[in-house]
Amino acid sequence: MQIIYPIIFLIVALKFVKWKNFNSYYPTILFMIVGNLVYSFLFVDYPMWRFEHTFEEEILPTRKSIDLVKTFTSFPLLTLLFLSYLPEEKNRVKKILYIIFWTIVFGLIEKVSRMLGMISYHHGWNLIWSLVFDFAMFSILAIHYKRPILAIIISMIFSFSLWKLFGINFTLIE
Repeated sequence: MQIIYPIIFLIVALKFVKWKNFNSYYPTILFMIVGNLVYSFLFVDYPMWRFEHTFEEEILPTRKSIDLVKTFTSFPLLTLLFLSYLPEEKNRVKKILYIIFWTIVFGLIEKVSRMLGMISYHHGWNLIWSLVFDFAMFSILAIHYKRPILAIIISMIFSFSLWKLFGINFTLIE
């Protein structure tokens, strides 16, 4: 199943992404990729969530290979979709509702993934924390699209807050 999602996301993206805006979306796509790579690096020995093998173990033999496929396919494609329809006007209510919509979509994808054994939770993480994280992530992506430096600062504060909240020991990154 870890291979199926990127294929589905690619088909949806080919149909619905506003490709003419790709160059303006590109920095935010890179931001998303870097964010996931940083998570994968910092939490390699202490994951909050982890993508699990289903039937594709011969194609993706390690969890790291699953992470890399998601990092360089699913997440960029979903970021493209998210940015393609992000409300441009200054109406904050529309933007918040849009972010809530994407948070629910990600939550549903994650719930199905959990039911299929594609993702596991660890160290106190659960679907509620994922929804909080997803809301923050989409909010930060929306900010990054227009104000990248601010988004980087907010993401660092949010990340360190989660780090502290979950009592993660900084010696993990030694």
